[in-house]
Parts: sequence; C-alpha cells; structure tokens
Amino acid sequence: MSVNFDSTFGFDPAVQDSSMAARGLYATMVTWCDHQIYTRPDSFDGTFDLKRVRSVGGTVRLVRELVENGLFEEAGEGVYRVVTRRGLAVFGSFKNQKKPLTPEEAAELHEKKVVAGHAGGKASGESRRAKAEADAKQNEADAKQTASTSTKQTGSTTVPNQTMPSSSPDPSGPGSKQTASVAEVEARALADPFATAWNAYPKHTGSRREAEKAWAAAVAGHDGTSAVTEAQLIGAVIAYAKTVDDPRYAPNMSRWLRQGAYMDTMPSQPKPYRHALPDGTVIDDRWITGHIRDHVPVGTFTDAMRADFWASVKTGIDPEQKAKEIINECQRKASR
Repeated sequence: MSVNFDSTFGFDPAVQDSSMAARGLYATMVTWCDHQIYTRPDSFDGTFDLKRVRSVGGTVRLVRELVENGLFEEAGEGVYRVVTRRGLAVFGSFKNQKKPLTPEEAAELHEKKVVAGHAGGKASGESRRAKAEADAKQNEADAKQTASTSTKQTGSTTVPNQTMPSSSPDPSGPGSKQTASVAEVEARALADPFATAWNAYPKHTGSRREAEKAWAAAVAGHDGTSAVTEAQLIGAVIAYAKTVDDPRYAPNMSRWLRQGAYMDTMPSQPKPYRHALPDGTVIDDRWITGHIRDHVPVGTFTDAMRADFWASVKTGIDPEQKAKEIINECQRKASR
C-alpha cells in the first residue's frame, strides 16, 4: 500500500496555483483514499464529504480552492474526489487480493448511495417538519394560556419568559426554583466571550494568547473577511465542535480562526421581525430599534429578549408596555 507523488509534483501548474495549506489537504486526502481502496476495495467509491475533510483539519475554503485548480473534482452535492494523474500523484500497488473498483463500478455504487441517502433524508425531513409544526402549535397555545391566566390573577400584562425551564415538575409548588432564562445564559456567555468559545472549542493545544488575537481579528474583520459579532463566533465554535469526531485532528483554535473556517458553521441571523397591530401600527426591527435599542446600554438587548418580545406581542401584549419592561431589565443588568 503506497502513494506515488511524482518528482515534478511541485512544478505542476495546478499545484503551483494552490496554497501550501491546500497542497497539504490534497496530499492528505490522496493518502486517505489510497488507504480506503486498500482496506475496502469492494465498497469504497473513491469519494469523500466535507465532514471527512474537516476531520483531518481541512476547510470548505481549501476544498473550493482545490476544485478551482483542478486537484479535486465534484462528484455530487457536497461530495468530492481527488484528481490523480502522471506527473502529479497516483495510487500505488496493493497487496490486498481484492481488486479496486473500476470507475464504472464506483460510479454505480455512488449512485446507489445517493438514492438511498435521499430516500432516508426525505423521510427523516418529513418527520422533523411534522414534529416542529406540532411543537409550534403547542407552544403558541401554552403562551396564550399563560398570558390569560397571568392577566386574570394579577391584572398585569407581563408574560413570563416561555423559554425559562423549571427545576421542578411543578414550578408553582413549594420549594420550587426556576433556572436561569435564556437571556441570562446568553449574558453570562458574553461576559467573557473568548473564554466561552475557548472552553467550547474541541482542542486546547497551541497558544491561547494567539487564539485570542485571532479572535479579535475575526471580530474586527480581516483579509477580506467581514466582521462578525462575538455572539456569532461563539455559535460558530459550538456548531463546529459538534462536527468533530476526533479532537486530535482538529486544528488549533488560532489557525481555525485565522483561516476563516468559522464562516462554515456561522449561525444564520434572526429572521426579520414584522407584526401588524389591529390599529395599523407595524412592529418591525425599525420599531424595536427606536423603542428599545436606542434606550438601553449597548450589548444588553439580547436575541433572547428580542424573541421574548416577539412572542409577547403575538399573544396580544401591548408592545409599548413590553418595551418598557425590557428597557428596565437592560438598565438593571448594566448597573450590576
């Protein structure tokens, strides 16, 4: 089992147009594919996905670079194959008695996997959608019931945060204690955002100081990469950590940040907010900015508060009153 890299490898135009990081990823995936052909020639179709690329420290950006330079080729959506040829790299000899799949056999096997994957994905997707719709209806009904009960008992229009979990099956029972709300958890995470991200990152080798510098550069924007918020970066780190099967193969956090790999797992922004009241008043993000954001210290109005405001207004709560409550909460938070 071996891979032959030609002595002219470094002079190939496709290689010369590729960065050193991209060349390293190419060599890594060539050897990985060679091993798969050797160990399971009757089932390996010669392809790999982005999850496999990330497991060896690669990024979507490097994959795109290799595709553009002709060292990787797309075999399907999110699936790739290494390009091998004389003068570049070729798979070596094999001691395995089973012969590797021919290109036609590999293509047929890949097509079968794609069809099976689509069928399973469709069924799974329909099941998730049905569950999500049912949960949404139940949450809306619970919110309306809570609002109605609260109004009757106290005469107040304040609705408790529906995202706040309870540590007891009966939150109103004796000795019950509610845990922190989503807003409070978010505020604690943003109190020291880099520490939160560092602790969530799957690998803690390398210089923490260098990682913190790379973090600051990502927040400010660098090398043509747009600036991001610290909350977005934390979300990207957490999402990336879930994709890592073996932390040993994850890059150091500083390199992961400098390469802009966080863009691959960056959480999407909240959907634009818009709700029309019976009197014709439109409540949207511009309204929220003028009635809440402009009246609170920077950084105290969180996405969780925004979601709570949206849920409250949809259940009939007066937006002006809810805005005042949020402003008071933000000011209390800032004064601590």
